[in-house]
Amino acid sequence: MRYENPLYLAEEVAALDLLTDQRIAIGISRGSPEQARRGWETFGYTGGVDPRGADVAHAHTAQFLDAVRGVPQADLDTSGGMAPGASSRLRIEPHAPGVERRLWWGAGSRETAEWTARQGLNLMSSTLLTEATGEGFSHLQAEQIRRYREAWKEAGHNWTPRVSVSRSIFPIVSEVDRKFFALR
Repeated sequence: MRYENPLYLAEEVAALDLLTDQRIAIGISRGSPEQARRGWETFGYTGGVDPRGADVAHAHTAQFLDAVRGVPQADLDTSGGMAPGASSRLRIEPHAPGVERRLWWGAGSRETAEWTARQGLNLMSSTLLTEATGEGFSHLQAEQIRRYREAWKEAGHNWTPRVSVSRSIFPIVSEVDRKFFALR
C-alpha cells in the first residue's frame, strides 16, 4: 500500500468484485522489505516518517477502506447544473457493497495483526514474521492469530473474520535451484 493510489485501487477492487459476483479475496499489506530507500517517494507519496513506510501504507489503507465502504471522497461540481438535488459529495464508482469483508491484510508481526483486526480486515499470516523472541515459529504465529482475534473482539466488529496461514515451498529440481534456495 506504500505504492498504491488508494482511490484507484478502490475502483479496481470494486469493479473486480462486481465482475466476479463477490468471489474475490484481495490481499494487501505495507509491502515487504525492499532495496530502495524510501522507494514510495519515487511514486510521489511523501510525508512519511517511518523508514519502512508503514505510516504511508496505513494512511493509504485508511483512505482505501473509506472508499470501498462508500464514504464520499470528492466534491460534486454543481456549477454546470448536471446534478440538481444530488448530494454534494461523491463516492468512488463502481461501488461494491461488502467488498471490505473480502479484503485481507498480510501481517508480519503481532502488532500488525492487532492493527489489522482494528481495521476490520481478514488476516493473512505467513512465513514472513519479523519478530524473534526465542520462541518457535509455530508458537509466534499462533500468538499472532490469538492477538488478532482478541483485538477483533475488542473492536466490536459485527461479522466473523477469516485467517489464512501460508507457507513458502521451493522445489529444488536443479543445481541452480539448489544454489539459490537450498539450505546453506
